[in-house]
Amino acid sequence: MVERRHWTDPTPIPREVRIASALSIALGAVLLVNALVAVLYRDDLRAAAQEDVGSMLPPEQVSTLLVVAAALLLVLGGLLVLAGIHIRRGRQWARVLDFVAAGFVILFAGLGALVGAGLLAVALLGASVGVVALLMQAAVGDFFERDSSTHPSRS
Repeated sequence: MVERRHWTDPTPIPREVRIASALSIALGAVLLVNALVAVLYRDDLRAAAQEDVGSMLPPEQVSTLLVVAAALLLVLGGLLVLAGIHIRRGRQWARVLDFVAAGFVILFAGLGALVGAGLLAVALLGASVGVVALLMQAAVGDFFERDSSTHPSRS
């Protein structure tokens, strides 16, 4: 079965867009689950972080950092899911949003992987690089260009 952007659109969605969409939604879901875990187990995380960096940071700053990290995970996860849904429809804004959100994940997961954050950081890094690489291919660019040139407000 050939998947299409909309039931009235005869153009099939390129394979690269379908894969990038699935990766983006999965990446966003993982970040949202991590945000939920950070909120549900904030006291345990705060105690563990205090043990690790307690000599360098006061407890208030550790709590603030954990809240900021959970909020960042929530925002990035939501943006990745939103972009993953809309890139299948050929929305250029969703493609740009995916680039930006995946870029932030690449930055943070890359830093995490460098300091030894583990396998999850490496998996997030790989998925983010995959999303960006897939959405930068020429066939994908044509898919999004066609949408912007046929948009009613641009005629």
